[in-house]
Amino acid sequence: MINIEIGVGSAHEQVDDGVVLPVLKGGVFTASGENLRNMQTEIMDDVLKTRDIWGNQGEYYPLYRLQGTASRSTMLLAAGDEKKLTLHVLRSLSAKLTKDLSKQGVQQAACYLAELPVKGASVADKVQAIGEGAYLGLYTFNHHQTTKKESTNGLQCLRIMLTSDDAGKEENAALVKAKAVALGTIFARNLGNEPGNICTPEWLGEQALSLSHPKLNVTVMDKEDIEEAGFTALLAVNQGSAKEPRFIVLNYQGGKKDDAPVALVGKGLTFDAGGISIKPSAAMDEMKFDMCGSAAVLGIFKAITDMNLPINVLGVIPSTENLLGAAAYKPGDVITSYQGTTIEVLNTDAEGRVILCDALAYAVEQKPCEIIDFATLTGACVVALGGQATGLLGTGEAVKEGLKKSGRHTHDRVWELPLFEEYQEQIDSKIADIKNTGGREAGTITAACFLSRFVGDVPWAHLDIAGTAWNMKGTDISPVGGATGAGVRLVVDYLSRKIEQA
Repeated sequence: MINIEIGVGSAHEQVDDGVVLPVLKGGVFTASGENLRNMQTEIMDDVLKTRDIWGNQGEYYPLYRLQGTASRSTMLLAAGDEKKLTLHVLRSLSAKLTKDLSKQGVQQAACYLAELPVKGASVADKVQAIGEGAYLGLYTFNHHQTTKKESTNGLQCLRIMLTSDDAGKEENAALVKAKAVALGTIFARNLGNEPGNICTPEWLGEQALSLSHPKLNVTVMDKEDIEEAGFTALLAVNQGSAKEPRFIVLNYQGGKKDDAPVALVGKGLTFDAGGISIKPSAAMDEMKFDMCGSAAVLGIFKAITDMNLPINVLGVIPSTENLLGAAAYKPGDVITSYQGTTIEVLNTDAEGRVILCDALAYAVEQKPCEIIDFATLTGACVVALGGQATGLLGTGEAVKEGLKKSGRHTHDRVWELPLFEEYQEQIDSKIADIKNTGGREAGTITAACFLSRFVGDVPWAHLDIAGTAWNMKGTDISPVGGATGAGVRLVVDYLSRKIEQA
């Protein structure tokens, strides 16, 4: 993994392979760029006159003719319109420049992106965003490729350059946080990207057990344990699979002994063919991503344990496959959940909410202060929000508002949908307590209505990550056709803020 550190010094003094200076739209330099311009007036002014890229964010211009600089190569990076600068723009620029520098064979680089003015952002905020972008931008998932070429010439060290006044404890702490959050996100991505023949419920349990920390206890229940505990809804969905289910519980005691934990519940469908209500074959391979809710929970636990956050967190993951075996549960079946609520199954492909209901009911029994669940739950959410925001619903107003704030800060964004009482009528059953689908209308909302029957009075937020958990087109900070780690940066930021406000 790339080494990222904080540095101090003028651009012309740097001995790195590459030095990157941002230029704003209109050819406006930041302080370090302006200092270099004063030393190299003729060359720099010539560049500004002849180039028209300064409004095209992310484009480069190498300065080959500079004299009196120690670096092998100095590059100008178009940062775009100052009015449009955000922390996510910094994150994306950092991801792009690290990928490009690595491809060019630059091994050591100094960048001055932190000098860019971002309204409302501290220097520490900018350092964290740049660090996250660099770590996430270089992410690849290729260990199943037997012919892949291991490069030793890629970017090995990136220094985020600050003034001596800015390089303090907060900025160094921000860089440590950036690494922990990025590693948690990468852990979630790796889990999500594994194919279903490798990422089975048993394997997922093993990955949970691999998280090691003195304050973390992990329990993985096998099928016999699950039967004894009475997680009958999970067992019903598992009936069609030859792979046994797992019920994973993580208990992190980072806070005071008597503090109620924040409960994180993640859907762990390691492969979803839809069961008897089989999915279309097109893009069914993407259903390996149906466990990205559980991946988010595990990624968050990796981050908070690496950061040693002083908070208590409970994690609950029900995990199974949803296949078409001879014993598979069927449309029209009535099953009984762990809580005792009876469920009429109208569509076996609406299985995520079925396994989550057992996990939510179990989480409630542990007396958490609040519950946040993560699930690739509904195609309707993809239709409504695409891949730009995670659907947010729930009963905990403070939780939802906190997640919205963290979403804006991290760009791991959420958008709230209503949970009006009238929607509950759509999941009423004539032969059981509830049915597992409310029909075509308001599909994301009625799925949340189903889950709401199992959280009691505990403040609860539901994150439908069906549109954000993987991205087949890719972004600057996430590769093409892979898991994104959606929810990790969002909730780590939320938990960090919760600690600060306590």
